[in-house]
Amino acid sequence: MRHSVVLAVVWAILGSILLSACVPPPRNAEILISTTPPGAACTLTRLGRPIATAGPTPAIALVEPSDGAIAVLCRREGFADATATLPAHQIWPGLGFFTHGTAPFDYPHRVDLALSPKAR
Repeated sequence: MRHSVVLAVVWAILGSILLSACVPPPRNAEILISTTPPGAACTLTRLGRPIATAGPTPAIALVEPSDGAIAVLCRREGFADATATLPAHQIWPGLGFFTHGTAPFDYPHRVDLALSPKAR
């Protein structure tokens, strides 16, 4: 009986190790940033801290999921700055949440910004 309990514990530990090895690592959110006209350099911030850059547009920014909104600021010479705010939305926590601690949040996967020419 005692050997059965020890064997069951060993199998449970080995099973959890093997299962966690099969789960993909946490994924970053991909956000396509497009501007009209193209060619802008964009900075993404959360709580005032830079978290990613994208440019020249169109470009994809990779951001770590979190519950805070993301501010997008795009700049191009000769044009006024363009901004957008991407809210975080909660998603159902998947297996990655329990095995890797991935936050159950995501963002819109695309943002389109229009840059206005600066007045001369």
